[in-house]
Amino acid sequence: MTDQASRLRALVMDHEPAADTVREPDGDTSIIAVTSGKGGVGKTTIAVNLAVLFAELGERVLLVDADLGLANVDVLLGLEFGRHMGHLLMADYMPEDVTVEGPRGMRVISGGSGLRELANASAADRRMLLDKLSGYYRTFDRVIIDTSPGIGADVTDFLSGADEILLVTTVEPTSLRDTYAALKSMTPMCHNDSSIRLVINMVTSEAQAAQAVAALNEVTDRFLDRRFDNWHFVTSDGLVGRAIRARKPLVCEYRRSAAALCLRKLSVAFDCGAVAGSQDEYSRRT
Repeated sequence: MTDQASRLRALVMDHEPAADTVREPDGDTSIIAVTSGKGGVGKTTIAVNLAVLFAELGERVLLVDADLGLANVDVLLGLEFGRHMGHLLMADYMPEDVTVEGPRGMRVISGGSGLRELANASAADRRMLLDKLSGYYRTFDRVIIDTSPGIGADVTDFLSGADEILLVTTVEPTSLRDTYAALKSMTPMCHNDSSIRLVINMVTSEAQAAQAVAALNEVTDRFLDRRFDNWHFVTSDGLVGRAIRARKPLVCEYRRSAAALCLRKLSVAFDCGAVAGSQDEYSRRT
């Protein structure tokens, strides 16, 4: 990205990016799918705030709520949607017809809420929907897809088109077990070993996150012949709940909160390859 380091400094120092930092897309779109083995791990919160952070860096960002029929992105952003993903199942609707503007100029597509027909869409309907979206993706620099939790076909459809997968979990044993199941299902569609990043959410410390990763790696190394060496963590923070209740992104409402700072480090890592356990690259870039 052009002058990425200077824009990262502005981001961390609480300055808004200049308007002329927004550039035209160059056709090299990065698609990140945020997923989880189970619900309740903070997946949507991470997806929403990452999208805002990338938009603050001057990128053209699209946030897609792919939790079909049970969407929550609109709640976290305080947005109202007259149209949603379900409209794309109709021939006359295209993605730009259902997109609204979100914080920092990013664009958002809602997955709809309480829509049984969307949640139960057939494979053919999902394929039509994905075909419409794929062309639209190319008009953006960064696409963040918030998938449904679990390992259903609706999830794998969206994961298969992503460049990178962000797998969100917590330290709870049930969450780690479901994370293993999710990893097992998505392994065949991974482009390479580094295309999946693990995020341990709601931890008390980096040490607690490292302990959870070690426990997970013990199982994945034995049965799947792969390890999570590229992992990150987000600390437990009461301000996350406050931001949700205010229907505003955490990184906008509480920019200096502990969780927001972790999310900023995560956003930087996507472009510089930094991993948890070392702050050297983060410090150098900011």
